[in-house]
Amino acid sequence: MKYLNSLSRFFVGSYKLSSTDPSNLEDKKVVVFKGYKIFFYFFFIFFAIAIIVFFLTAYGPLNGFLPETNNNKKREVIDLIVQIDSLEKKLLLNNQYINMIGGVLRGEVVDSFSYFEENDTSFNFNNLDLSISKEDSILRKSVFEEDRYNISVDYKKGRGVIQDFVFFNPVEGLVINSFNLNEKHLGVDIAAHSGASVKSCLDGVVVFADWSVSNGNTIIIQHAENIISLYMHNENITKGNNDFVRAGEVIGFVGNSGENSSGPHLHFELWQSGVPINPLEYINF
Repeated sequence: MKYLNSLSRFFVGSYKLSSTDPSNLEDKKVVVFKGYKIFFYFFFIFFAIAIIVFFLTAYGPLNGFLPETNNNKKREVIDLIVQIDSLEKKLLLNNQYINMIGGVLRGEVVDSFSYFEENDTSFNFNNLDLSISKEDSILRKSVFEEDRYNISVDYKKGRGVIQDFVFFNPVEGLVINSFNLNEKHLGVDIAAHSGASVKSCLDGVVVFADWSVSNGNTIIIQHAENIISLYMHNENITKGNNDFVRAGEVIGFVGNSGENSSGPHLHFELWQSGVPINPLEYINF
């Protein structure tokens, strides 16, 4: 009881902090406060220090000195494994894409590529028997005779015939070298004045826009129905990879870039499903 009385007197009692002048021993009052204020001051200082220490250890530089739990380490390892697996798949796809573009630029007949995961049984075609049986031949003939004079309801949706497209003239000029498979000239050369506008022949997405030693500034556009158009020897190009372009939109300017060019002209190629097509059959230059 005496302890409680002393404590209560301490809390409600008044205290003075003063300084004494040594020359005349006169007391000078600095501050007057109640006893309970000391308690609040110490509590406030302790609370402020605790908050500062918490933020420094949780989000600040002291966080690195805290021991990590096993769960955190396992989570980091799993995240790293997932990232490595994703990077490996992207690297494989990029290599296949680069090889395909290189084949197109070299004038090779290439197919569109698909990514197959190793040991994926859903894409195992090695053991398939593709020979036509007698029953299959009879069924094919029966279906052919039934549908011979019918018009499919999907006629407009899935034709995929290149003759159905209306191609925009990529450049105004004179054809000086035509399409010739025997000479491995898989496009046409159109002579035009330097700086003339080069335009996309169809709507599509730019899949390659860069410079090469032999073909100079080159741009390749992927169109619908697996149609690809190539524009080579440009002075410069105005579109980049993954850009969407409209038919007739300017994608570059006629130039004389690349070792295979002997004057200002556009080398233009058309491909569908990895097969080169004669542009003169579909475009009036």
